[in-house]
Amino acid sequence: MNRELWEDTELAGRTFPFNIFHTAFQEHDALRLHWHEHFEMIRVERGEALFQIGGQTYQGQRGDLFFVNSGELHAIQSPRDRFTIDVAVFHPSMVGMPGGDHHAFDMVSPYTAGLKRIRNRLPAAEPEVDGISRLLMELVAEFNGRAEHYEQAVRALCQLLFTRIVRRFDDSGDSVRKNAVFLQKTERLKALLQHVEQHLAEPIPLDKAAAMVHLSPYHFCKMFKQLTGMTFVQYVNGQRMAEAERLLRGTALTVTEIAERVGCGGINSFSKLYKQLKGITPTATRQQKS
Repeated sequence: MNRELWEDTELAGRTFPFNIFHTAFQEHDALRLHWHEHFEMIRVERGEALFQIGGQTYQGQRGDLFFVNSGELHAIQSPRDRFTIDVAVFHPSMVGMPGGDHHAFDMVSPYTAGLKRIRNRLPAAEPEVDGISRLLMELVAEFNGRAEHYEQAVRALCQLLFTRIVRRFDDSGDSVRKNAVFLQKTERLKALLQHVEQHLAEPIPLDKAAAMVHLSPYHFCKMFKQLTGMTFVQYVNGQRMAEAERLLRGTALTVTEIAERVGCGGINSFSKLYKQLKGITPTATRQQKS
């Protein structure tokens, strides 16, 4: 798995910003930390995984649903098992947009502005989740079937899905101010994460990272863990090893050259870290390619 930190998710088109993904993860696979302006609905079809969304870590298992609010940082890890997910990604305009139904726009705009949020984990044990899950699968079937006028049906189902989720799983309460502060912190962090993504070969000391977001190292470490669910070192190592895997599978570069490209000059330390995070050696990954 390999996606950019900011993800320009592939959608059906500008006038129909929606797509479905059915993704199977192997052991030690990961969806790297990223964000996008779209809403994302995830259903765990098989297995278990760790979901990091909006600074919280959740254990997901078969039947659980997860909702990613617009702009939320999120990632998925498969530490032990294979697992499979169904994902619906849709732009807020699929639910409500200026110039359209003002009731729908009034409903969705607080969520895109960061003034309200939807709970991230919708556990299978909650009674409403079964109906929402069946509605999601109806949405998947409608989109994949591409029957006549399916676009209108998908829009209608998106509105119904979002409405049912908002009714039961709105998590805003009186936390408008807290959400605004959280959003501000997230925006400050995104610039740093993009810098890391673009400069993996360079040393990134903790004090430099903290200075980029105008915080002391202590407060930076606290904020980073709160927003991402991991330490800064864990994040950088994860990004480097994800890029290393991409290069091992997709290029003819030697393992030594790849280690240098991702900022791990020492081949022994690189191989040890790679196996620790990926569960397999760099050489074995290269052999899988052929």
